[in-house]
Amino acid sequence: MIVSTSSAFAALLNDGRVCAWGKEIFGGKIPDHIQAQLQSVKMIISTFFAFAALLNDDRVICWGNPDHGGKIPDDIQSQLQNVKMMFSTRGAFAALLIDGSVVAWGNKKHGGKIPDDIQIQLQNVKMVVSTDYSFAALLNDGRVIGWGNPGFGGEISDQYIKPPLLQSVKMLFSTFDAYAALLNDGSVRAWGNTEYGGKIPDNMVIQLQNAKMIIPAQYEFTALLNDGKQCTWPDDYNI
Repeated sequence: MIVSTSSAFAALLNDGRVCAWGKEIFGGKIPDHIQAQLQSVKMIISTFFAFAALLNDDRVICWGNPDHGGKIPDDIQSQLQNVKMMFSTRGAFAALLIDGSVVAWGNKKHGGKIPDDIQIQLQNVKMVVSTDYSFAALLNDGRVIGWGNPGFGGEISDQYIKPPLLQSVKMLFSTFDAYAALLNDGSVRAWGNTEYGGKIPDNMVIQLQNAKMIIPAQYEFTALLNDGKQCTWPDDYNI
């Protein structure tokens, strides 16, 4: 597999080693002490500025711009054991651990710093999704917890989805800058940047009570309804 930052590439080889090329500050040159650790790698992900590799022993190794995920803080490094999956925004990484907890590092404006009141709630996490500047975690009890830039989904505060309306969530999806949640009863909630699908149009609210799946794109969401119809929003985005 090959992944990229904005100015570098990294390739995962069949033998579990990694090679990179491009601008050094964007992860294009792997420091020798990092290269020596990049053995038995099972996946690589990236921000716009750095790479993170998940090893077969469930540890994480990073390189690239230290302010955007390329350096793991000591207090986070000690927690990065038994990593199940990794996720990224433009400038931060998040790791879902096997015990269901989550840790994050990188640019705090991009979700790289989890507030204490949010961190304590990130237990029994089922899945994590991200926008360009925020993360959202779906818990096993059907609640959703978000952090990062409030304008891009990092704060679940829209009057339409205040608790308890964002409960019993079945699946979670994201565009570049917004989230959509499919609830167990087939209804849909959305938040984040309205130009990227963060608000369901008033004329679709009634229709979006019987959805079976949501298909996210870069700028819009499409909901597949049980009656075979589709609803896409927003319909006026600008690329």
